[in-house]
Amino acid sequence: MPRKIPLYKPQTIVGKEVLKSIQEVLESGWLTMGPKTAEFERIFADYVGCRFGIANHSCTSSLFLALDALGLGKGDQVIVPVMTFVATANVVRWAGAEPVFCDVAEDAELDPEKLEELLETNPQIKCVIPVHLYGYPCNMDSICKMVSKYKIKNVEDCAQSHGATVGTKKTGSIGDAGCFSFYATKNMTTGEGGMLVTDSKEIKDRALLMRSHGQTKTPEQKIADYWYDVVSLGFNFRMSEIEATIGIKQMEKIDEMTRARLETAKRYKEELDKIPGITMLHKPDKRSARRGVYHLLVVKIENNYPLSRDQLYKRLQEKGVIAGVHYPPLHYFSYYQRTTKYKKGDFPTAEKLFSQILSLPMYPRMKEQEFQSVIHALKQNSKP
Repeated sequence: MPRKIPLYKPQTIVGKEVLKSIQEVLESGWLTMGPKTAEFERIFADYVGCRFGIANHSCTSSLFLALDALGLGKGDQVIVPVMTFVATANVVRWAGAEPVFCDVAEDAELDPEKLEELLETNPQIKCVIPVHLYGYPCNMDSICKMVSKYKIKNVEDCAQSHGATVGTKKTGSIGDAGCFSFYATKNMTTGEGGMLVTDSKEIKDRALLMRSHGQTKTPEQKIADYWYDVVSLGFNFRMSEIEATIGIKQMEKIDEMTRARLETAKRYKEELDKIPGITMLHKPDKRSARRGVYHLLVVKIENNYPLSRDQLYKRLQEKGVIAGVHYPPLHYFSYYQRTTKYKKGDFPTAEKLFSQILSLPMYPRMKEQEFQSVIHALKQNSKP
C-alpha cells in the first residue's frame, strides 16, 4: 500500500507557534472563558466585519444560540438546504422548530428559486439558514432579497467559509448572525470550537446568557461581587482559554492560509481541465463577486469519465489517495426518513450531485509530490 495522501492535513494549519501561548495560559491559572476568549472574540468579529463575537464550543452551538436569540421555536419553520452537514438541520429541531428542506442549485448552494417557491406557499417559515458549502458563498444577493420580501430571519452557516466574500462583505456579516466552526479540519482551527458573530446587541446579550447556564455574570465579574442571578435555562457552551489562544494565533495567519488554498485550487483547475469527465464544482474566477476559500476541493465525475464516482473513490483509496463525499442529502438519513414527509426523488438536483461529487485532498502548502500523485491517480484511472 503506497503512503496515504490525506483529505485534510491539520498540521499544515496549526503547529509549534501555539505552544508558547498555551503555556502562558496554563501558567496564568485562568483556563476557561477569560481574557483570551474575550480577545479572540474581538479579533474574529473585527475580521468578519461584525460588532460582536460570542465564542463557544462549536458551530452547532453557534447555530443553536442564534436561533434561540431570534426567538425561533415551536410552531416555526426554518429552511435549510438539503445538501449540508446534518448539524444544520438538527439544531432547528433542538431549538423546537421544524426544518424545511430546500433543493440546491447546480453549484450545490441553496437555490434562490426553490427558496422563493417555499416562501410563497408557507407562512410558517420564519428563517432561512444559507450554508456556504465547501467554503463557497451562496447567492446572498438573491437570498437577501427573499429575506427582505418575506420578512424572515437569516442565519448564515459559515462553518466552512472563513474569509469567503460576497462583493466587499465577508460571509457571516450579511445575515442577522453568522456561525463559524473551528473544528480540526476547518480552514482555521482551535481543535474544537465555534463563534457566533452579529451586529445585534440583543442577539449578543441572549447568546452570552445561554452560553453559560443563564448566568448574569462572568467568572471575572464574580470576583468583585459573588452574587449573580440565573434568568434563564442555559447550557455550558463555553470556549476554553487554550482554544481561544490557539484561535488568536490562527488569526495571525488566516490570510496566508487562504492564499495558499487559492493557489492549490488554481493548480487543480489547470490540471483537471486536461482530464475529460472531471469538473471542478467551483472554479477560481476573479470576475465573480462570490469568492470562495476552498475548505473542500469538490469535483463532479461526469458520464464521460470511464469510472463512476464510487469506482473512482475506491480506486483512489487503492492508490493511497484519500477522497471524500460531502454530503449525503439530509432526506437520505434514516432519522429524517422516519420523522419527515420527504422521500428520494424530492430533491433532484441534490440527488444527482450526490451521485457525482468527490472531495479531493486540499490543504495549505500541499507538497508538489502529493499534488502530482493525486493528479496522476486521476489520469491513471481511465479504465474500469
